[in-house]
Amino acid sequence: MSPGTMVAVFLIALLLALGYAVVRAPFYLPAPAANAPPLPEGDSYVFGFATLTNPVVRLIVVGRPVPAEPAALSGVIRDRRDLRDSPDSVLQGVRFRVTPSELARLDRYERTGRKYRRDLLPLEDGSMAWVYRLIGARGVEALQD
Repeated sequence: MSPGTMVAVFLIALLLALGYAVVRAPFYLPAPAANAPPLPEGDSYVFGFATLTNPVVRLIVVGRPVPAEPAALSGVIRDRRDLRDSPDSVLQGVRFRVTPSELARLDRYERTGRKYRRDLLPLEDGSMAWVYRLIGARGVEALQD
């Protein structure tokens, strides 16, 4: 086998392994929290305003390419890794659709029930979307596991 063929085979094997890791083996996600909220029965929307605006993050967390569209959430501003009430503000982000099993993966990523909670809130266009918000303490204490 020529060196070029060996490199091509190696790259293909590497891409297949990465694809499998993303889609089938979410070993990189934290374990689900015992007090995580129940999952909805059907597909739902999620509003992303931080890392979930990145399509690569959504691919890795959800396990498939997840298209998103611009969306806005009224009455809040981003405060580091959380949202803070601000009646006259509108937070820009993205909205994307997920299945219940994909929402469970997002819950694991967001450490729902331990670090974040999942709230169903109305977006500026009138649609409803899940929004992840920090639980309890603010500041450095809230960022520690």
